[in-house]
Amino acid sequence: MKPWREVIIPHEDVLQGKFSEAEFAADLSKMPRGLAPKEYQDAKMFFDRTYITQGMKLLIQNVLERLTGKSGSPVIKLQTAFGGGKTHAMMAIWHIVKAEIPIKDMRGVSEIFDKAKITSLPKGNVAVLDGNAMSPSESQKRDKLDIKTLWGELAWQLGGYDGYNLVANADRDGTSPGKEKLEELFNKFSPAVILLDEMVSYVRQFKQDRNYAGGTYASVMSFFQALTEAVSNTPKTVVLGSLPESDMEVGGEDGKKALSELERIYGRKEAIWKAAEASEGFHIVRRRLFGDVKDEAAYIETCKAFQDMYAGHKEYPSETKESAYLECLKM
Repeated sequence: MKPWREVIIPHEDVLQGKFSEAEFAADLSKMPRGLAPKEYQDAKMFFDRTYITQGMKLLIQNVLERLTGKSGSPVIKLQTAFGGGKTHAMMAIWHIVKAEIPIKDMRGVSEIFDKAKITSLPKGNVAVLDGNAMSPSESQKRDKLDIKTLWGELAWQLGGYDGYNLVANADRDGTSPGKEKLEELFNKFSPAVILLDEMVSYVRQFKQDRNYAGGTYASVMSFFQALTEAVSNTPKTVVLGSLPESDMEVGGEDGKKALSELERIYGRKEAIWKAAEASEGFHIVRRRLFGDVKDEAAYIETCKAFQDMYAGHKEYPSETKESAYLECLKM
């Protein structure tokens, strides 16, 4: 048999020892600023190294249908344990909607367009609200503006000054702009995708009966309520909201309370995203670490040799001796 490194070659960063496991923990907030690692920021490289799971395919198709006015759920909840692929899935949506390269250059995406019977997607607006990148007590400096709230940041990312002016009073006062004002914003700047990441981390910092630059606990929850209703009433807009699944990620009683409230609000309009299956984990890691197979014949020969070895030794599990296991090895 050929040495494995001649059959399937690792990506350059792996070969040079530059790959870091920390890079699996993608940071969505860096995408709008162009500060994410190249493996995430560059659309072609991102999809070359991304195995599109069945759940991600369904998510992308839903977003495509929603943004083209066909159908699709307006609010999608992404809820898995840490490392379940929520942020990675939102990055995929980011690249597709931003359309900085042709769809045909995004590996695996054209097939999803074909299945949805969509030939093209108008370039849309994307807003990223990352709860770990914002503080209730601090404003965000955006050009000449000091933006205080989630809704101010949302409006700015979707429409710049024109968008922000629609919610300027609400941002200044820390009060929710209400669903009618948000509908006006979305109608003006759609197609639009709103990516909400780590919102529990943000909301759990608000203490009852206290005012912050970012508003109050009540005003923030009112905003989420208005947001889900406004998106549902506005064609060609969609919200993707990630939520933690485990108590370890929630962060104490304040986090549990915030999670429960957000689950209730999302739940009124949501479709639930399906995370990666356990059987897809191998493909996810292989695509990230290795390039394509260079010698198909040697690849098949190696798989057959391993199955022959399993079949000839009774100490291996019985399923390794079945013909279906050879197909698993080839995957």
